[in-house]
Amino acid sequence: MGEIVWEERDEIWNIRHIQDTGIPPLQLRKLEKLEELEEVVRWDSQGRYRPLRSGGNLVSGWVFWARGESKFREAIEVIYPGLWGNAEAWRKGKLKVDPWETALAQQTERVQKKTGLAADLPKSAIRSNCKQRCLKTVIWGGEKPEEKEGGVPMLCTGPCGVFWASLEG
Repeated sequence: MGEIVWEERDEIWNIRHIQDTGIPPLQLRKLEKLEELEEVVRWDSQGRYRPLRSGGNLVSGWVFWARGESKFREAIEVIYPGLWGNAEAWRKGKLKVDPWETALAQQTERVQKKTGLAADLPKSAIRSNCKQRCLKTVIWGGEKPEEKEGGVPMLCTGPCGVFWASLEG
C-alpha cells in the first residue's frame, strides 16, 4: 500500500518502507512504539513537515514490528490515516464520496468565485496538484482504483486541504 510493505509471521507484522525491501531488519531503525512511528512519518528526509501523509515522500530506513492484528491496523492508521477503513468501505460498496459540486458548495464564497473563473476545474487541479503530490486514487474526480492481489487501495474521497490551498495559489 502506498510506500509501505508488510509481512506477517506468527501474528507479528514487519512493516517497512518499500525501498527497504531486502534490507535485513537489524540494519534498519527499529521502531517499537506507535509514537515513534508517528514521529518518523510526520517528517520527510529533509526534516520538513509532511502535511499530506499520502504524499510520495515517506522517509525510509525504519522497521516497525506490530504484535497482533490490532497493533498492525493501528500502525497502518498512523502511517496512512483513514485509508484502511476507506478501502474496506469501498470493497463493501459503502464508501461515502463527495462529488466536486458538493465539496465546492461547502467552501467559502471567495473560493467558489475563484474556482468559477477556471473552466476546467477540478480536472486541471487534480492533474497539476493531486497527481503530482499524492499516491491516492482520486475517486471523487472519476478515477477507478486498481485492485491488486493482497493490496489495499489508497482512495481519495474528496478534496483535501492541500487541494484547496493549491487553488488559492
